Amino acid sequence: MTSPSPADQGGLSRLARGSAIAGGAVVVNGLLSAAVLAVCSALHQTGQIAAYTVVTSVLAFVTILLGGGSAMLYLNGTEHERALVRSQWSIVVVPGLVLGAVGTAVFYAHRGYDPGALAAAGVVALGNGLATLQIADYTRRMRFLANAVLQCGSKAASLVLVLAGVPLTVSLAVAGVAQLVAGELALGKDGSLRRGTLRRPSLRDVGAAYRAGGPLFGYATGDLYTARLGTVALSLAAGPAVLGPFGAVAAAYQAIGNVVQAALQVPMIARTRARLGIGFSHHRASFAIGVALVCAVPMAAAVAALAPFLTGTILSLSHRSAAAWLTLFMLALPFMAVTRALMFEWIGDGRYGRATRAVALLAAVTTVCVAVGVPRFGPFGAAGATAAAEALTLALLLALHRRGFDLNRG
Repeated sequence: MTSPSPADQGGLSRLARGSAIAGGAVVVNGLLSAAVLAVCSALHQTGQIAAYTVVTSVLAFVTILLGGGSAMLYLNGTEHERALVRSQWSIVVVPGLVLGAVGTAVFYAHRGYDPGALAAAGVVALGNGLATLQIADYTRRMRFLANAVLQCGSKAASLVLVLAGVPLTVSLAVAGVAQLVAGELALGKDGSLRRGTLRRPSLRDVGAAYRAGGPLFGYATGDLYTARLGTVALSLAAGPAVLGPFGAVAAAYQAIGNVVQAALQVPMIARTRARLGIGFSHHRASFAIGVALVCAVPMAAAVAALAPFLTGTILSLSHRSAAAWLTLFMLALPFMAVTRALMFEWIGDGRYGRATRAVALLAAVTTVCVAVGVPRFGPFGAAGATAAAEALTLALLLALHRRGFDLNRG
């Protein structure tokens, strides 16, 4: 094993600082995104917003479907596995995104969407996909501040361009390409988009990448399922007048949860580096749980207290129960934070199957809670099901651990 690099020295204080930077970057990036959309709305760029929404939504699904668990594998895997992922992206994912962008643009252009906006949004989505690997490179090297500057700087540049009158999709595309170029220059020869990185990609490598990332694909799928199930179930039981405000509240919960998960990636990658012999980490799982609680509990309490102001003034939701829905979601946040802390630690240790089985347990519990809560209580049942499922899953994981049940063996 190699000796610890300067980037790995500093112990828990350095990890805590990295978590603060990673979580803070998500907050700032989210605020900048909201500002960009608000300016575009004020400038009546509704067509731009619509094109951006449909293209990025469709291609996000394409990325998950074609990429499998490659993004997480590229972050946590060995150098050989990372080379397999690069082959997979070269042969399958990037061409799939290009074809998906063209197909989506053609489909929606015939439905009145601006073709130029659709094309620019396709560039944005492709850039987002490539940025996934670039962000993983920065995270793996524990360069959290540089990564934060790149992401937030790109979004700030988009805001400046929009204020100058440049259309939304063009602004995001220009800033995104600039971010990729700047990021690769800063990474040097180790960047994911250069290197002899594309080492004669082959279909055999692609198959090996899918096999290696299989458990993480299951994890990503289960995580997406649990995040969307309540909203989808509610859409079958309630009309747009309820689903619209609830969707906005659910999106706010997901955004807040992303802050916590970004912070938790720091101790995860520290364990990965220690496992692979490229870094040094002595922290226990209790440190990640501490990070989760320090991030989640104050945010949950603050958002719950400000729920009427946030839903009524900031989000402009007219539904009288929106604040109560947001408060219920905040009950879920600390439990979600701790379960993800455990899952991320297992991924960092290379126990991908264990994390996938844990998220499968969460998916099963969520299914039961949603099936019971939504038909009877509507949006309250959907929000309450999230809180109940996260709490019950954490209790079950702890109980299984105390009984000596090995999630690695199922």
